[in-house]
Amino acid sequence: MIARFFNHSKPIAYIALSGIFTLAFLSVNFFSDTVELTASIIFSKLGLLLVFLVIGFLLNTIVKKNNIHQQHSFAVSSFMFMVMAFPEVLKASELIISYLFLILALRRIYDLKTNTLIKQKLLDASLFLSASICLEPFHGVFLIVIYFGVVMYASQDFRHFIIPIVGLSVGFVLLTCYTLVVENRWLHVSEYIPQGFSLEFFTEGFKYSVLSLYLLVLLAWVVLKLPTIYSRAKLHQNKSISLTLFLLVISLAITATNANTVAVDVIYILFPLSILIGNYLQLKTTKTWIKESFYVLFLAGILFSGLY
Repeated sequence: MIARFFNHSKPIAYIALSGIFTLAFLSVNFFSDTVELTASIIFSKLGLLLVFLVIGFLLNTIVKKNNIHQQHSFAVSSFMFMVMAFPEVLKASELIISYLFLILALRRIYDLKTNTLIKQKLLDASLFLSASICLEPFHGVFLIVIYFGVVMYASQDFRHFIIPIVGLSVGFVLLTCYTLVVENRWLHVSEYIPQGFSLEFFTEGFKYSVLSLYLLVLLAWVVLKLPTIYSRAKLHQNKSISLTLFLLVISLAITATNANTVAVDVIYILFPLSILIGNYLQLKTTKTWIKESFYVLFLAGILFSGLY
């Protein structure tokens, strides 16, 4: 029943999904904690909600514009439901804003498959990434993903390997000018070097250990189905899936080793995982009861998170 509802890309699916996500977001940010509501807090929270909805829109745009998926809402609905299962993500304002810039950068890398305006897209991607790094220094690791995209789609010209560095340099020059003019100080490189790493994944209490295990079960199932996904995809889709899989590997490494809490960093896994889930659920060989089971797991994760 639920999977059938998202088995198309009609506006009603997005409207319903946005409504459900909005209710979950408001519940976490305004009703689950005792907070003193002021105009600034209300507007900042509503702004964060808008950022989440924009990220969902960008995800849907990426998979549809680049023909990674057929006409359905499996990817965006999977992403939104999995995000709702991790309430700490719904509160992480600065991280989500930096994540939006990261998604904008990734969108330009996926767009490389059209083989048009390659230099402009690489410059845009590196500028968006530089903005993301200014807020979250460890996002610099995702420069590897940009170069993976260059190798996949644009390795015929050596200048394409130089452009991302130029874009990052321009971004940091602009940031240096800002700190000099507004804050009257020089930008120190040490401010944008990750502060540490921690090999912790299941050490944040019972709740997030269970949620992490729940996520790994979904991940393991999709990874086991990758041969089928690749065999049923067209050539241009295979390249996009390979880029998504590489992004997933980098995201897993960041989530497992970054010093930040896993309860928040899990957002990095959810974006590529939702794309792969969408690719799996759209297969004709995927039985209806399996599709429904995925959505039951999504709702179970949300219910467990809300009750515990």
